[in-house]
Amino acid sequence: MTERPRVTVLMSAYNAERFVGEAVESVLGQTFHDFEFLIFEDKSADTTLQVLRSYADHRIRLVENRENRGLTKNLVTGMEMARGEFVARMDADDVCMPERLAAQVAHMDQHPDISVLGSAVTFFTEVGKEFVAHQPLEHEEIKCALFYGFTMLHPSVIVRRADFEKHGLTYDPAFRVSQDHDLWTRAIRKVRFANVHEPLLKMREHEGKIGRRGRPQQQALSNLIRQRQLEELGVNFTAEELKMFSEQDVDTRSWTADDCAVFDELLLRIFDTNSRALVFDQRILVSMGCGRFRESCRQLLISGNRAGRYYWRSRIRRIDDLTPWQLTGLVLQSLVNILPARFTA
Repeated sequence: MTERPRVTVLMSAYNAERFVGEAVESVLGQTFHDFEFLIFEDKSADTTLQVLRSYADHRIRLVENRENRGLTKNLVTGMEMARGEFVARMDADDVCMPERLAAQVAHMDQHPDISVLGSAVTFFTEVGKEFVAHQPLEHEEIKCALFYGFTMLHPSVIVRRADFEKHGLTYDPAFRVSQDHDLWTRAIRKVRFANVHEPLLKMREHEGKIGRRGRPQQQALSNLIRQRQLEELGVNFTAEELKMFSEQDVDTRSWTADDCAVFDELLLRIFDTNSRALVFDQRILVSMGCGRFRESCRQLLISGNRAGRYYWRSRIRRIDDLTPWQLTGLVLQSLVNILPARFTA
């Protein structure tokens, strides 16, 4: 490792004894070698520290916290300590594909205008189930996806450190969870984002991961981020509309037709406001928003909730550019939803 490695891989580990060895070895086994591996051991109550101490690789910089500081504070300190031109995130329960750093560094070298680069990921479970989650590839798509919901999966991301320092961008310690969602929505207004299509990381699904343990707090903070984005765009909204805007990315199966109407109205106001402010690409914003509304109604129909039929009388329907396949699917699902009521009438 040189004094100024090209990449700093940044990881925090807490009570991760089951998986941290596999995570570390997937980083040390990269085909790209010019990196340092900055690891914060966050005062674990299990054998995580002993596992990390067992690695003698000179590229590892192990920071042993005297108290549990939490992921966000470790990331803030890690960004300050990083010596690499790029900082690549990694989680202690995930697995890097061998070519991850090589592929991301090559992409950043070929696209010097890109400051934040993620990738598709393969989610996997201990029983062998896997599925690939692809992410929007281009900056404007990512910008709209972050407005409506979430993308840029945290442990898949590499950032150009100088660009973050130039714009004063780092994690906010107030966000103990959802720190990445907060950072990306602030950063995308100042620097350019992209994703690569290939899955370069395997994300482990298990009961102990922070996204499950801290879900209520994570959802509350994500809702604050969504409120901030609406306010920055200049959209007027009610508490009920904010609730619908936040829930549409989580679980809409209990919505009523009135809830659908509220979401319908808010989306139209978002489209109208952006047509003047042009914060987002209007075509992508409308297309993605219509898709969100359509999917919410589809999920209602699938769950047997007749409120999903509101789609057919919504104003969103008039501007939604459905494919023939999507139209056929919605028609069939609507008919299936109606039939039981007719047979029992």
